[in-house]
Amino acid sequence: MNERLQRRSFLEGLWAGLSAMVSASMPAAAANQPPQSAEGHQARAGIHPWLGVGEQVTADVVLDGKVVVQLDDTATLQGLKKLPAVVFDLPPGLKRLQLRGSLRDADGRAGSFSKTWTVRDMAPISAPLYDGSRPLVERVLAFAEKTDLVEVAAPRLPASTTAEAAFQQLERRLHIQLPAPLRQLLAEADIQIDDSYFLKPQDLGTVSELLLKGWGYTRSGGATALDTLLPETVRARYDRSVVVFIEVGDGLGALAWDPAGVSPHEPADIWGDKGNPGARPATPNAGVWYWLHQERIAEPELLLDDDYRPKSAEAALTNVFQRFALSQAAYPETEDELVIDSAHPRNLLQLSFDGPKEPRLWLRSYDYHYSLY
Repeated sequence: MNERLQRRSFLEGLWAGLSAMVSASMPAAAANQPPQSAEGHQARAGIHPWLGVGEQVTADVVLDGKVVVQLDDTATLQGLKKLPAVVFDLPPGLKRLQLRGSLRDADGRAGSFSKTWTVRDMAPISAPLYDGSRPLVERVLAFAEKTDLVEVAAPRLPASTTAEAAFQQLERRLHIQLPAPLRQLLAEADIQIDDSYFLKPQDLGTVSELLLKGWGYTRSGGATALDTLLPETVRARYDRSVVVFIEVGDGLGALAWDPAGVSPHEPADIWGDKGNPGARPATPNAGVWYWLHQERIAEPELLLDDDYRPKSAEAALTNVFQRFALSQAAYPETEDELVIDSAHPRNLLQLSFDGPKEPRLWLRSYDYHYSLY
């Protein structure tokens, strides 16, 4: 049997097992109800201008020939802001988006512009990931069925252990309780995206253990010493955090979970979002998820919602597939194409200018460097 057929056979078998478990745990009436769809939400988009300090953009947002809202924004700080300057609904079947208006520079000189983009929707691929009526592992399996961007295989565990035993051993050692969605995802499937991958249950450990044993850092002494490279608060975070996903690409990176959560106003270290108020504590004992990378080893990027509170486990784990799988399909094929994702309830559209009359608009929700959405 070839690799493609083996993968499909595994997915079909796992689907059948999960369906049986879910049906058995539900009341008969509920089990017979049709599944909910991700299509019930209202897709929205936000435009996030990236302007020079003092520049002002004013423009009509036109969807399929209809003006739906006006953008009016003056930059007080340079960079991409987490909160959009304007938000609007994305109608089903959107074909064209137009911006027409003017850009005024810091010295008061203005130039008018008008540009129309043809819209391409990623929802046929991405929709399963946003179906909140299903457990996360089911969403991932459905997503893997639709695309070759993700490889899913049967979990590989030593003969002498189980996923549950591995989880409990780690929890006892670190005095923590792992998030339920993480437990389910790692117990049910072995997931790889290109060369990057989720860790197996028996391989889970702390970020510090990863840095010292796998990435060649030292605790002290030398150019790679953590006590030199990291502030004390970051060292403490890495000592207690569980690493769950390894990025293998241009350098090494990882997704990790800190059970201690955030302290008020601590830096979010979100690239481009200058002047933000910092993190805000949320649900007790839920912790905070973050990305780290060798290039910015002392500045982990916290995964925060629009209120700068820690994102849920499901949102953080979904972010893996956004950043490493969907991002590969989100590149516009021409300069006049705008990629959107109507299955995603939020679309981060960055607006910048190559010249006063040359606006550029593109989807950044799945961008590798951003944790804004």
